[in-house]
Amino acid sequence: MQIHPEAPENFYANLPVFSDFMGVADENNFHDVPDDWLVVVSDIKGSTKAIESGRYKDVNNLGASSIIAVLNCVQNIEIPFVFGGDGASFVIPESFRNQVEKALNGTRRLAQSRFNMELRVGIVPVKTVVAGGCRMKIAKMRVSPWGTLAMFSGGGLAYADKLIKNPETSAIYEIKPESNPDHKEDPRLFEGLECRWEPIYSKKGETVCLMVLARDDSSLENAETYSKFIEEIRKIYGSQSDYSPISPNQMKVTLSSQQLAAEIKIRTFNKNVLIRIVYPILLRLSCVLGRIIFKYGLRIGEMDGKEYLDTLTKNSDFQKFDDTLRMTIDSNPEQRKKLVEYLDGKMKEGALFYGIQISDSALMTCMVFDRKERHLHFVDGASGGYALAAKQLKDQIAGK
Repeated sequence: MQIHPEAPENFYANLPVFSDFMGVADENNFHDVPDDWLVVVSDIKGSTKAIESGRYKDVNNLGASSIIAVLNCVQNIEIPFVFGGDGASFVIPESFRNQVEKALNGTRRLAQSRFNMELRVGIVPVKTVVAGGCRMKIAKMRVSPWGTLAMFSGGGLAYADKLIKNPETSAIYEIKPESNPDHKEDPRLFEGLECRWEPIYSKKGETVCLMVLARDDSSLENAETYSKFIEEIRKIYGSQSDYSPISPNQMKVTLSSQQLAAEIKIRTFNKNVLIRIVYPILLRLSCVLGRIIFKYGLRIGEMDGKEYLDTLTKNSDFQKFDDTLRMTIDSNPEQRKKLVEYLDGKMKEGALFYGIQISDSALMTCMVFDRKERHLHFVDGASGGYALAAKQLKDQIAGK
């Protein structure tokens, strides 16, 4: 289905929405992205090694930073995106290419300067994806009265990612870093990024980070595979609230200097000396106040602690779809055993590939434009989460 809104850049804003996650298995919810749009991919090079050395929180924060930088540079339209743990993917109108490149180049400088990591950025036209035999389709899922998440299908993101990373084609699609030493960053580039929650420990014992890829040549068969899998998840785990790793009574604002270090590095990047001195002090005071507000459900001015935590729980991306089903699940060992048995059976039948990573907690990185409505929270498993699940998935596909 193709939608033709009055203004091409409002294509995503005008998409119809669905609210049940099962909707990702319904092709009628997905719509072709306009051919004159672009697929944008950012990811940390060598992220698996960084995660294995214990830097998974840094990797997560840089992935989220690329999203908030883009949204801060393009504020007058809705930009669809998906957080992948070690990076992000977007689709954008061609007219916003320069602004998005500028934002991601700023994130690349942040990654190099403050974290000694390299952010790869690539851009592939949607028409190139279509010419390669894939589809670039998008759906819009409502997660709260205020929040929506973009879902992608058709193989377009995976194809674009391959073009950007393949040595034979990367020179065409990978955006090289700017080399202007006198470049001045936009001081608002990373406004709204927050990293103030302690790890969210599982209520049942395990946090399962899962990726599932249906492997049939038929999109209808793949949709059926995803539908049956979501049904199985609900059979094993119950309702969405039963398996969500996020609930209001689990959330605790951190006072750990180590946990707050990433936000300080990001929010003081290329700022003057005064801000670099004052920001950590104000952040610590804010966290102390936040602990009190959220613990007792207080309301101070427009900030209502109970309402914010309820909204936060809904405005989190613990389940999503970007050609691959991604879920972060609160699980007990027996439930996880049933889940793996089901996945192994379907893999042997040739229906799917999967990757799974088990930890004791989830991590949350936040994008807060205001504390009333406009805040979204990126969820990943601790100790590697989606990045390590993706490694296992790739190994299965390669027959290892």
